[in-house]
Amino acid sequence: MRHVLLHYHIFKNAGSTIDAILKNNFGDQCGSIEGRNPWDTVDSGAILRYTMNNPNIRAISSHQARLPVPNCSNIFFHPLMFLRHPIDRVGSVYSFERNQPINSKSLGANIAREKEFAGYVKWRLSDGNGAVIKNFQTVYLSGREHDMRMANATESDLKEAMETVSQLPFFGLVEHFRDSMEKMRKYLSKTFGSIDVTYSILNKSTERKTLLQERLDDIELMLGPDLYQELLEKNKLDMRLYDHALNLFFSTRNE
Repeated sequence: MRHVLLHYHIFKNAGSTIDAILKNNFGDQCGSIEGRNPWDTVDSGAILRYTMNNPNIRAISSHQARLPVPNCSNIFFHPLMFLRHPIDRVGSVYSFERNQPINSKSLGANIAREKEFAGYVKWRLSDGNGAVIKNFQTVYLSGREHDMRMANATESDLKEAMETVSQLPFFGLVEHFRDSMEKMRKYLSKTFGSIDVTYSILNKSTERKTLLQERLDDIELMLGPDLYQELLEKNKLDMRLYDHALNLFFSTRNE
């Protein structure tokens, strides 16, 4: 049986740091697969075909991969995923896009450079500007939507996402990264042997404060009460998903 680690790299959920750990452990046996466009998704069939066409690959990372985990009689995929507090994630998304190269073709990056945080958030929350900060993790985990430009999460999606998280053999939380690394080491070592989870945080927003509550307070202050409430409303499913994940994480952290 061939074993392959599959990193579902959710945008701004510490994925670059995880990819660096995988590269450190698996070297040129790491691969990646993405769609043709930034708003595309990659289904399990495409992941399976990529894996079969690259027999030396032991670890795959993808921003656009979607569940379910591929099913194959002679390849076993081990999913790897990190979740994040959805409101804190919004601040990280803005900081990342604002610091993209000046010649970036990303509309989001251009808007982030042109506008202050509140203006960017207002633009992102408007219809037609993607799901990047609108229940994004619920959309990602439910896997129903295939065009991230117009994706919109539903209560049914939240139920699917919660069930998915409950069934994952491992997931990490960005806000509890050190604990997550230890859980990840134990999870992967069962199949892949000794795994070095030594890390340096990559793509870190250095201008943001250290403590989560301080960052959340800053976001609320910068947005003002009305826009902040709109942001909460458009991430209420993600907040419920995160609370569910948080409870699961701490109920199983010592296993």
